[in-house]
Amino acid sequence: MAAFSAFLQRVLPFAATAAAALPLCACNDHISPAASAVSPQGAQILPSGYSPRPAPVSVAQMEGAPAPIKSQFMAYFDADAAREDVALTDNAGARYLAKGYISAFLVDGGARLTYVLDIYDRANHRAQRLNDEIPLSGATADPWTLVDSAALAALAARSANELAAYLSNTPEALAAAAQTAAATAQNAGDAAKAVVAPSQPAASAQQALSYAPAR
Repeated sequence: MAAFSAFLQRVLPFAATAAAALPLCACNDHISPAASAVSPQGAQILPSGYSPRPAPVSVAQMEGAPAPIKSQFMAYFDADAAREDVALTDNAGARYLAKGYISAFLVDGGARLTYVLDIYDRANHRAQRLNDEIPLSGATADPWTLVDSAALAALAARSANELAAYLSNTPEALAAAAQTAAATAQNAGDAAKAVVAPSQPAASAQQALSYAPAR
């Protein structure tokens, strides 16, 4: 019970925040290639262990890559997000809005394929920036020619995994986990109280009176 109380103390304060959230505002700003090129690698976000599904997200844009590469990346990303239990939805049903940028640039010995995913909350404030990269080997003047299906699949898997980890730590995810834990504890308490009363032994049948024979 002490561990459960500590859990509730951690997550219950977020329930009010999640319940009071307002609809998403439209985001008009754009992520520039320059911003993605200089964005620092942030510390890895560890998943909370709870489902990210209570915090649905809309991927409003994914820019930077040529159209065929973008389409293939998004197909991988959508499938990976589903496996991570991320709820992808439209702007109207989303609690978070994600804007992404994919870029490829030359480096010594090959190129690097990178993504930046900025996540906005319902107040239109950027809540988190996620970014990662995949090294590409080869010699070319155009880094996009080094991008193959394996590289796109790897980048999509990383981006979906990091998005799921972030969403699993949101107030919505923590509040839903708290409600589930509280319901589980309540059910366990009810089950403990519902102890079947010991059955009473059946009353012994009353023996018929016997009379001594008259003398």
